[in-house]
Amino acid sequence: MFEKMKRERKHDVIVVGGGPAGLSTAYFLADKGYNIIVLERGSEPGSKNVFGGRIYSYPLDKYFPEWRKDAPIERWVRREALSILCKDSIVNLGYEINRRLDGYDSFTAFLSRFLKWLALKVEEKNVIVATNVRVDEILFRDGVAYGVRIGEDKLEAEYIVIAEGANTLLLEKHGLRAKTSPRDIAVGIKEVIRLGREKINERFSLRDEEGLAQFLISPVFGGGFIYTMKEYVSMGVIYKPLFNNQVEARDVIEELRIHPHISKLLGDGIPIEYSAHIIREAGYRDLMHKPYGRSYIVVGDAAGLILNTGFTVRGVDLAIESGRLAAEAIEKTPPGEEPTLYMKLLQEKGITTTLKKFRKVSTILSNQRIYREYPEIICQIFEKMYTVDEFPETLNESLKKVVGGKTSIIRLIFQLLNMVRNL
Repeated sequence: MFEKMKRERKHDVIVVGGGPAGLSTAYFLADKGYNIIVLERGSEPGSKNVFGGRIYSYPLDKYFPEWRKDAPIERWVRREALSILCKDSIVNLGYEINRRLDGYDSFTAFLSRFLKWLALKVEEKNVIVATNVRVDEILFRDGVAYGVRIGEDKLEAEYIVIAEGANTLLLEKHGLRAKTSPRDIAVGIKEVIRLGREKINERFSLRDEEGLAQFLISPVFGGGFIYTMKEYVSMGVIYKPLFNNQVEARDVIEELRIHPHISKLLGDGIPIEYSAHIIREAGYRDLMHKPYGRSYIVVGDAAGLILNTGFTVRGVDLAIESGRLAAEAIEKTPPGEEPTLYMKLLQEKGITTTLKKFRKVSTILSNQRIYREYPEIICQIFEKMYTVDEFPETLNESLKKVVGGKTSIIRLIFQLLNMVRNL
C-alpha cells in the first residue's frame, strides 16, 4: 500500500487520520469525484481510536442507505440510566423506551469494528486507506498547505484534511491550535468485560438486541459509564489528573469494579481489554473558531466538535457530519484559498449553535462538589427516607441532618437550580 501511495504522489486530497471524521470526509469527497488518500497511523482504521461505546444513528440514516443491514451494531439502546454510587449504596434514575428496534436513535458498538466497516464503504469508492503511516508534518509554502511529510517521504495534494482526533499534536506543532490546558483534559479509561449474552440479558433486564447506556456519578471516581454489547460490557471512568493527582488512573477503575453494585453485575466477568484516551472537556471554549486555512481544513475532535450535554456525550455523529460539511466546503473553494464556507455550514446545520448552547456544561462538570459532596448527600437522604426504626424522621428532618453538616439547604438549592439552569 505504501509503495502505491508513493507512486501516486499527487492527490487531490490527503486526509490525515482514519477515524470517523477523516473517513467521513473521504466518503463524501469521493462522491464528488476527488482522488483521495487517507493516512492512518494505526495498524487498521480504529486501532488508535477509543470511545465509550455509543453512536447516534441520525447521520447514518441520512447518508448511508441500508446501513442498518450490514453495520456492526451490538445492541440498540433501549434503556438509559443515571446512577449515583456511594460507598455501599446506589440511587438510580432510569428511562426506558419501547419501539421497534429499527426506530431507536442510538446503538452500542465497538468503534474499531465500526470504523473497519466505514473504511470498507470508503474503499468501495476507490479511496486509498493507507495504514501504519504516521504523518510527521504538514507542508506549507507561502502559507498554503500543499502536502505532508512521512519520515523522509513527501506527499502532495491540493487540500489537506486534518482529522487527527483529540490529541492534536500536528495542529499544535504548526501553531494552528493552542496547547490544551491540563484543566480541560481528562482521560477516559475503559475496560471491556466478557460476560455472555444470557447473563447480560438477565442482569440488565434486556432482550437480545436491546442495550443499556448508564451514566455513573461517584465521590470515589467521579464520572463513569456502562454500555452493554452482545456478549460484552464496556465499563469506564472519566479520570481528571488535575483533580485526582493522588490516585493512579488504574486504581480509579478498580474502585468502580469492586463497588458492590457493579461487582454484583460484572464480578464474574472476564476483562479482555483495557484502554485509555484523552478527552477534551472544554466544550465550546475548545472549538476552533477558524478550523481551516489556505488549502487545509480541520474536522471532528481535532476541531473541538464534541458535545457533552451533561447527560449524553456526542462525538461520532458530529465527526461524520463535520466530514460531510468539510467535503462540501472543499468542493466550493478553489485550492490555495480559505474554505470559509465550512464555518458557515457548521453554523447553518446547528453544530456550533448547539455547542454554544451547552457552553456552560464544562464549567458545571468541573465543579468537584458534583462528585465529592452531592452524591453522598443524595445517598444519605434516601437511606434515611427508607430506614425504618422506632423514631422515623420526616423528609425535612432528614434533609436538615444530612445537608446541615456539609452546607446550608438554601445554598444547596441555589447551587442545584444554577446547575439545572445551565444544563
